[in-house]
Amino acid sequence: MRRVLFPASILVVALWVGVSMSPSTSLAQVAQPAIHAGGVFLYTNVERHRAGLPILSSDPLLTRAAMLKMQDLFARQYFAHESPSGETIDDLADRVGYAYIAIGENLAMGTFQTSKEVVDAWMDSPGHRENILSRTYSQIGIAAGRSMYQGRQVWMIVQAFGLPVSACPETDPALRDAIDRVETGLKAMEVVVRMRKAALEEVGLRTAEYNARVDAYNRAAEVYNATLARYQAMVDEYNTRVVELNSCIQERVTAV
Repeated sequence: MRRVLFPASILVVALWVGVSMSPSTSLAQVAQPAIHAGGVFLYTNVERHRAGLPILSSDPLLTRAAMLKMQDLFARQYFAHESPSGETIDDLADRVGYAYIAIGENLAMGTFQTSKEVVDAWMDSPGHRENILSRTYSQIGIAAGRSMYQGRQVWMIVQAFGLPVSACPETDPALRDAIDRVETGLKAMEVVVRMRKAALEEVGLRTAEYNARVDAYNRAAEVYNATLARYQAMVDEYNTRVVELNSCIQERVTAV
């Protein structure tokens, strides 16, 4: 599943049952579960490397979102991109504070034996393969765990793919606020200019009074015109950034 919005630690999650260890068994032999996030991360990037694509970097917020999804799958006993309450991976990304341009998700459930077997299964599925080999994404978060699902013990693995907003040039909120403030000031100045222009049209004015009013009008008009030029320059700068942002987003999300 992929959703698009238009404007390096790996957490391993596993539910353990009792592990007995003979005196001849080393700690290293039981420290890692058969399937783990690090292994899924490795084989995912192996596939991208084979395809000539940039490798994905691990993101802790995406990892957190993937872990929340995996835990929810077991807790509420469902297997779908949308939870029973309608929550999807983009909602989880929002919850953990991951700001994104595009986001996607792969799910796997079964009695897999290795991390490679999980990735191989995804690669055999066109939709999952598309996510793994997408040029859109630059980051990933992975969670893997084993627990009971509908009366049997299975592995549940989640990949959360993302393209962060930092991948494209952002618009400047401070510039947007400054434009709004200047625009408000311009509206007030325009009222003053109109009032001073109307004052020139009064009949019976003496020359000295008329000349004083002309000077007052000219000063108001000069300030207004200078402010308008500054406003237009700010708007042009903001619009240029918007065009750059939209071009970047379009290029990234339509990449094949």
